[in-house]
Amino acid sequence: MAEANETWDEYPEDSVTNLFKNITIHKTELQRSDGNSEGRGKSRREFVKLPCGHRRPAHYIIAWFKYCLKQRQTEFSCPAFDERGICGARLSFEGVCGLIPLTNKQTQFFQENLSLVTAGHLCNYKACPGCLTYVERRDQTNLCVHCTICTATKKHTYYFCWSCRSEWKGPPTHNALRCSNNSCGQEVIREDPLVPCTPEFKEKKLRKKRDDIYPVKDKSSDRKRLALLINNVEFEYLDNRDGAEKDEMSMERLLKALGYTVLTLRDLTAQGMSAAMRDFSQREEHSRSDSCFVVLMSHGSASGICGVSSIVNSDGEEDIFSTDDIYNCLNTTNCPGLRDKPKIILIQSCRGGNDGCVDVQDSMPKTEHREKDFCCLRSCTPNTISIRNPQRGSDFIQDIVEIFNKHAHEDHIEELFRKVLKKFKEHHPRQMPSKERTTLNKHFYLFPGL
Repeated sequence: MAEANETWDEYPEDSVTNLFKNITIHKTELQRSDGNSEGRGKSRREFVKLPCGHRRPAHYIIAWFKYCLKQRQTEFSCPAFDERGICGARLSFEGVCGLIPLTNKQTQFFQENLSLVTAGHLCNYKACPGCLTYVERRDQTNLCVHCTICTATKKHTYYFCWSCRSEWKGPPTHNALRCSNNSCGQEVIREDPLVPCTPEFKEKKLRKKRDDIYPVKDKSSDRKRLALLINNVEFEYLDNRDGAEKDEMSMERLLKALGYTVLTLRDLTAQGMSAAMRDFSQREEHSRSDSCFVVLMSHGSASGICGVSSIVNSDGEEDIFSTDDIYNCLNTTNCPGLRDKPKIILIQSCRGGNDGCVDVQDSMPKTEHREKDFCCLRSCTPNTISIRNPQRGSDFIQDIVEIFNKHAHEDHIEELFRKVLKKFKEHHPRQMPSKERTTLNKHFYLFPGL
């Protein structure tokens, strides 16, 4: 038996130990600009220069690696995409701690998760239900596994079942196929709350109004739907967004059920969000998709979406991501793969009010032919706040998920949004979502399950 991180140095040279090799940091010294810089130190906005020459914000690289780890990947590539496709330069772990200023929490996250993911690839490891220590199953034909740590602490020989992850019931054997727990060997099927669309409904809609409905690709291996989900939870200068993890999990589950591969990135600066949007807009999968979703969840102000940093640049601009960047990145010129395809944007953030931000009227959106096929729903109207429950998550995200699960099989996207607004009017009168910059010229049906 061995803990996963005990064999860290035994992994092949070209695996996890090469994760962050050849990364260099370019640091730009920026003075805080709040009208009184006297006595204030300088802050640094950091970019990572990768071996391929691409430069990306450090927060974005860290968030990208966390996403890759979430997908159980131990060998990562550069996240940059351009008109020629994915860069593909391989990155490694070596030297990251000395080059990217990781917090203790980030360092612990990478050490633990890289070890566990790699151990899962190279060996047959699972966490013991008694002590949560990762245990190697040496006999691949035997489900009865011995844990030496629990044996020592519990003062009796401890076995657990590899299949149901419970303490072993019944006599331990050398070729056990199941234990005596009632649920052992039974697959637990989690009910999907998303109501599927029927082929008859889809056929009827297309027969009657095909010219008024955006084309939707049939569910197949060739369809490559993508969604970008950015969730800023931990901030350097604002309160952490407790409960945002609930929103992330709910939205991920909904989008995956709708057939989207979800790229989830946590805790980005404004520059990181801009880089993530640019790379997302160049993904080659869009050419084989019929639509995309972009979901942003963060603190916000009247001027945009808050990044996680307290740094301001030389022009005195705060760490604020302008929502205009979303439209610029995904418009017809900059994202040809999504031309004539619906682009759905969901933004959960305050826009002023009680968060201490300056209340100013939003400028009117630009009207350009290249900005079409968009539909954006924001969690509140200008200069007001969004409400988030630390236990449940935000009303906005949770209500969207609930309404999509119940009605996406029969309603188009704008009708779904209308039902979200109606629910807020009836149940959350302190807040009202706002549909903005909508340039859809047809109905967009998701046809879940088809």
